[in-house]
Amino acid sequence: MRTSFYAVLLSVSLASAAAAGERPQPQQPLDLSVDTSAPRVDAAITPLDRLSVTVFREPDLSVAEAAVDESGRVILPLVGTVTAAGKSTETLSAEISDRLRRYLKNPQVAVTVKQAASRRVTVTGSVVQPGVYPLEGRLTLLQAVALAQGPSQVASLDQALIFRVRNGQRSGARFNLDAIAKGKAADPEVISGDTVAIGSSRFKTAWRDIVLSLRSFNIFSVVP
Repeated sequence: MRTSFYAVLLSVSLASAAAAGERPQPQQPLDLSVDTSAPRVDAAITPLDRLSVTVFREPDLSVAEAAVDESGRVILPLVGTVTAAGKSTETLSAEISDRLRRYLKNPQVAVTVKQAASRRVTVTGSVVQPGVYPLEGRLTLLQAVALAQGPSQVASLDQALIFRVRNGQRSGARFNLDAIAKGKAADPEVISGDTVAIGSSRFKTAWRDIVLSLRSFNIFSVVP
């Protein structure tokens, strides 16, 4: 179970904190005044979504319902296998249209999400209200932390971690919330199934060890 992996990470961190006996330092409030109430219409496609692909005036190439598999790919007539997860419907439509140009003149393609898979993100660690939150539309790291009512008083803002599992591989990346909030760093996108974990001064060393134990990756789609 995915959540058990992250629970182990937190348990290791908390155990190290107790052993170290570090005293937490008060954390300055972070401005997380972002609007998370309205989902964005250009939400990225995720694994297990069901898509409708329409090729104008080409019923044999149109697919009423195409399932995105767990690896994020979908199989379409003539096009073959194409990666759909992480892309907007507009981007995928353009990619399919481009591939069909070898067979058709100026193909017009429309992709819509017929049925969205259940989307959730876990926010844990040093936040006011840890939990599992529904993901509607596009969500950034700052917005995910805002869903959990912001970082706690003992949070280390330079220890914002995103853990992700893709194709059976666990990966992680570290970000600085303070730098993002001040516009000095890009705000990465959080996708369905991600776990956002905010570290604290209590287990700084353990948190660093966890990050080093995971393979770093740069697959986050950054929202301007």
